[in-house]
Amino acid sequence: MGGVCARCSDIEKGKVAPNPHAPPEDLEDHEHSDEDKDDGSEVVASSDGEFDPNEYKQDVEDTLLATGANLKRGKTMAMKEAIGTAKKLGLDQTVISNAEKQLEEHKKKQKRDATEEEVGNFFESKNANEIPHTEKMLKKAEEAECSDQVMNRLQKHLAELVETRPLEADENDQAREYMKYSCSDFVVAATKGGGRPVVFVNLENGKKTAAIMSLDAPLQNLIITIEEAETPPLITPIATLTASLAVKNASVHTSKGFHKLDEADIAAAVALRHEIDNKQGVWCLVEPTQIRRDRLVEALTILVESVKALS
Repeated sequence: MGGVCARCSDIEKGKVAPNPHAPPEDLEDHEHSDEDKDDGSEVVASSDGEFDPNEYKQDVEDTLLATGANLKRGKTMAMKEAIGTAKKLGLDQTVISNAEKQLEEHKKKQKRDATEEEVGNFFESKNANEIPHTEKMLKKAEEAECSDQVMNRLQKHLAELVETRPLEADENDQAREYMKYSCSDFVVAATKGGGRPVVFVNLENGKKTAAIMSLDAPLQNLIITIEEAETPPLITPIATLTASLAVKNASVHTSKGFHKLDEADIAAAVALRHEIDNKQGVWCLVEPTQIRRDRLVEALTILVESVKALS
């Protein structure tokens, strides 16, 4: 079987083209990219003496399929040319559509691979610490349809940058007001109606026990009464307290009991550093949700600052 002819517009009613080796006059211009520099056309002129249009079409189709199979080696230009020739010859539309889809998928993969490599380099650069640059890279990764792993990494990184960025002046004011509200709500609950319910965790064995947090009348001491316990209430000066997330407190998250909690309890746990009779210690309290956890930390932080300011 002869090679595939590069000139398809000269086929007229089964006649042989006057010069089968001449370039086509109406072949569309092709845009060349770096990947196409050493890609020659897979469509070559026939050297047979007799010209068979059916055989010619079959050659074009074979070339189209063969070129598509080699796309991963960078035969993009040859594939474009083969598709153009197939269209001029009126090859089966299904064959052409499959080839076009294959070419498009190849282009997408190239773009995706290049972008994912760029993302890897981005995380090694100083720009990775800037929110605008991270947002720009995230948008580029979305457009390139990068893998879930790459997208998740960028999204988590951006969320962390946003959460840890310095607050604007108005945001500081809003945060302060919200914390004051949390503190006021806590004080009311801890001084009226029998106190504020909480779950107390034994850091030795992980046992959880219902307890009540309360404040004395002059707001000088925090009192934790553990239900069904024979021991007296735990009392500590408010000014000595430091509330934080339990997972960020070394004494708590390295204890045996803490690791016996389930994931939900660990995520909603509060570490409460205190001082009793000049001896420092830490308690672990579990809130129903992470939001309640944050509000308790906010409330105690503001309460401690207020007590220190008045003393």
